[in-house]
Amino acid sequence: MTVTGDQLRAAVGTFPSGVTVVTTLREDGTDVGLTVSAFTSLSLEPAMVLLAVDNASTSLPFLGVGRPVGISVLAEGQGPVAYRFSSRGVDRFAGVVTRRGARGVALIDAAAAYFAGEITAAFPGGDHTILTVAVHECGTTEEARPLLYQRGQLHDWV
Repeated sequence: MTVTGDQLRAAVGTFPSGVTVVTTLREDGTDVGLTVSAFTSLSLEPAMVLLAVDNASTSLPFLGVGRPVGISVLAEGQGPVAYRFSSRGVDRFAGVVTRRGARGVALIDAAAAYFAGEITAAFPGGDHTILTVAVHECGTTEEARPLLYQRGQLHDWV
């Protein structure tokens, strides 16, 4: 039996996840960012997280091994930021308040949590690339609740 992409998307879509904005820097120091929902913890010792980025993403070429990376777990109410960073042909950072984390990566202000570190490995994962990240800095925003993604929609907590 073969599972279609639509069947898998429908089944996996029932599982709510958080929404992140992943950032890095181009060689000239300008910011690059994208929305990623495929994010999870990987290891406590050493501190590591995992991302999966669509191979068609125009940001993927900037997310190589050894590159700095920032991950902002968006908070409820930050749905417009998630949409902005998933849009093509716009300045994704325009009007978005950020601060700088380790190695100068942009972190979204007032995010529920943040991680800054370095990409340590990349693995093929079908139509995505799996990236492991060594975390050098992380933290949370007191009492912020994360933005949720389920069945293709963004949701605030109720």
